[in-house]
Amino acid sequence: MSACNQQGQKEKCCSDSYWDALLDSEFLTGKQLMKYLMWTNRTSCQLSHDIGGKMLRNPSGIDGQLAVCIDPQVAPKPEDCLVYSFGINDDWSFEEQMEKYGCKVFAFDSTMKVKQHDHTPGIHFYDWGLGDRDEISNNLTYHSLSTIYEKLGHVNKTIDYLKIDTEGSEWRILRHMLEVGVLSQVRQLGIEIHLDGGKSIDQFRLSAKLLRSLESTGMVRFDAKHNPWYKGNFERLKLTGPYGIEIAWYNSKLLHNNMSSAL
Repeated sequence: MSACNQQGQKEKCCSDSYWDALLDSEFLTGKQLMKYLMWTNRTSCQLSHDIGGKMLRNPSGIDGQLAVCIDPQVAPKPEDCLVYSFGINDDWSFEEQMEKYGCKVFAFDSTMKVKQHDHTPGIHFYDWGLGDRDEISNNLTYHSLSTIYEKLGHVNKTIDYLKIDTEGSEWRILRHMLEVGVLSQVRQLGIEIHLDGGKSIDQFRLSAKLLRSLESTGMVRFDAKHNPWYKGNFERLKLTGPYGIEIAWYNSKLLHNNMSSAL
């Protein structure tokens, strides 16, 4: 049994100071690192729903869902919520469910070879990718989150849910967003992080510390799920594990003043 699961030690194990000390330790192991990446404090959100996804086999399960916290202080308010979703890959299940929930959804993907259009009356699609700068690369257009806020007239608005699934570029994008402080406008954040099985423990340590930097800004982790269809060997960590992990946070600095239920 791990220390996090031992009776009476959960607080000590999984506190901010515990993770910071662990990631700074010169004796950090691959198993400990993976434990941090897949850890979540489920008591931080009393009710969360998995939104979207599609059923897969071998193993059977749902892929592509995003955890959304429905607790009154952070839940998107139906008919008054804004969703940004980066990385569609022709699976509109999350976006369509969030539209049915009552949100206005802006969806982005530069790789689908589809131009700007309204997928439905409440889902507006743009053929832009999310980047850490504004650029055109291989005939694909990328914008920073700040630029997209400006282009869509959302500079002073709160993004109730920001989904990021950018197939590996999320690390540099996240670093940029933390540097410019743009996540202060995001109430809930869901990211699929992608892990390279060939990296060293020190390279993984830097990635984990980037997530800790996110959490030190007030983002509270409430869900983490590994991708069982996307796993393999981490040779330099001497373990087998997932190459993809879906993690969700809410912003403790953007709580609703009205504590009544959003549903």
